[in-house]
Amino acid sequence: DLMGSGMLILPPGESSSPSRVGNSSKVVAGGKYDLCGSMYKRRGGFGRNKENNWVMRSFTLHGQILCYHEEPHPEQITNPSKPRARLNLAKTETIAEMHSKHKHGLPTDHLLTINIYDPVIRNKRKWEMCCISKEEQVMWYNAIRAHDGPVGDAGVAVGNGGAWSPNRDHHEGTSLQFPNVDSGNNLFSVNRKMIHRSPSMEQQEDVLLTRAAEKAVEVWMVKENSGNNKKEMSTSTMVLLFVTMNVALYFVRNGSEQTFQATLFFINAFVLYLAMERTGTKSTSKQTKGKGLKAKVAKKKKKVMETDGINAPALEIQQLHQKIMSGSTMPRSDPVKNTELEMKLQNCGANSAEALRAYAAAPTESIQVQPHSYVQTDSSLFNLRIGPNYKRNKQKAPSAPALYDLYSMDFLYDSTALKNVSDKFKIPSIPGITDVSTGHAHIPPMLVINTWLPGEEPSVFAKNTDGDTYSIPMVFVLSKDTLEQLKDIDTASPGVKLLSEWCRRAESEPDFRGRFKCMGQIEDIESTSIPKFIHGYNGKPALVTKSGTFTRHENYIEFTINVNYWAFLARKGLHSLMPYFQDFIFNVGFTIEARHDEEMSEVLLGGCRIMNLDPDKAAVDV
Repeated sequence: DLMGSGMLILPPGESSSPSRVGNSSKVVAGGKYDLCGSMYKRRGGFGRNKENNWVMRSFTLHGQILCYHEEPHPEQITNPSKPRARLNLAKTETIAEMHSKHKHGLPTDHLLTINIYDPVIRNKRKWEMCCISKEEQVMWYNAIRAHDGPVGDAGVAVGNGGAWSPNRDHHEGTSLQFPNVDSGNNLFSVNRKMIHRSPSMEQQEDVLLTRAAEKAVEVWMVKENSGNNKKEMSTSTMVLLFVTMNVALYFVRNGSEQTFQATLFFINAFVLYLAMERTGTKSTSKQTKGKGLKAKVAKKKKKVMETDGINAPALEIQQLHQKIMSGSTMPRSDPVKNTELEMKLQNCGANSAEALRAYAAAPTESIQVQPHSYVQTDSSLFNLRIGPNYKRNKQKAPSAPALYDLYSMDFLYDSTALKNVSDKFKIPSIPGITDVSTGHAHIPPMLVINTWLPGEEPSVFAKNTDGDTYSIPMVFVLSKDTLEQLKDIDTASPGVKLLSEWCRRAESEPDFRGRFKCMGQIEDIESTSIPKFIHGYNGKPALVTKSGTFTRHENYIEFTINVNYWAFLARKGLHSLMPYFQDFIFNVGFTIEARHDEEMSEVLLGGCRIMNLDPDKAAVDV
């Protein structure tokens, strides 16, 4: 009996309405099904590897919707609208496969799998079912494979020639006539119409398996061709994957509830790492194609070495030690036409002290948004700590005007990090600005913040502290208001007093030096192509502890932030953002963390508004 095992087949449009079937007192679940029946389903999740990992489930197919229910038999389904799982075959890329070889652990020899390809995380999962008989396996396979293939532009699976119907011929020379429902003695007895076997059932199976294999190869080829830009998995990633999976399996099987929770957290962290691995492919592909900065460096070095004459090596050395003016590698954004700022710059000159103060006081609206340029940020964009009792109240408010004005920003790429800014750049000398006395020997008039960003893919196990690096030095000068407050430190604001303490103690006290905080804020992040998991970190402060280096010079303090010392996920996330820099406006700010009421409110030291930064336009030093 073909259907004696629990298969119910209805022509499209017919309904299995609640009724008594045969001599059974059970009620058949309501709803319109093209195909329904019982199959063994392999458990998912942690239950996948349990001893009893195959469970009898009810499966229903209505049009393009495939569902399976908790109940083992269709007539036991109590609520057809709430299946255990639902799969829309028309809106999901699927490949159905029929297997004939016996595998250990299967409840029957008639295995049927549905490979489901996720377009978001570009991953594959699958449903595994075991049919009761070969005929049922063929029926389900024919019905499901009608929707095989990728999702088209309209969001519908391309399929293999249209929707399936019970009487449809899916194979050349083959006519499978499916039985109609009859109320015989069995629960699902049938009207015994013959199944035409031309060719034979074994030949049909060969045809189906061959076509399934062809389809799998076709999908693999499409994915292979579309994934040429994907980065190959590194050795360290493979090792980490191997270790993670083994540790997870061990603790899930043998651990307590607490160790299970810890393992779950660990796996989630690893999934986050893999997601960031995906986002890093864009920048990697640029460099591997020979269009990135490494190619630019090699080309420029080759040009230097090919210079005619005996003095060619000397020319290269001269290039290495040549100093340039601060601000010459990155343009400052121009003022909007016919504004007060433009007129002031025309009268006093772009590099004068008056121009510096004018730029610092100018509202954001008076400065143009130009690709690959910078200007001083609006300090009120950053919400900083306020008292009283911040530890309890956790209140923040927009910062007061910054204590420093931005003089310049540079953007340099080299095979090694810029250890001292003065090695490559001339520290500015502006009368009345950089030579002014603050009245405090430990507070110089200038602050140079040099940030090192990794130019290479961060490693999980090693921190490359001296490889290809983007160096971003920013030169700040004390604002007029800060200079005025320093004349009487006792009456100065808490922010100025905290700055004075930091300048005095940071050089010799690592804990106090570690109060330095940096913040990054992407404007209108929702409209960018940045991965969603990064949105939650937008504007969040980060303490610069072991990665910060404090160096005192004659008339300035240089503070270096080495991102290579940060945690791997932070390094990876920042490196993954590099390809997106030219798509957004990025505000970066710095402050000293206030921890006591007398040190609050916090105030921004200084900041920079970076517009559509293009990593490929970084100055290359050879």
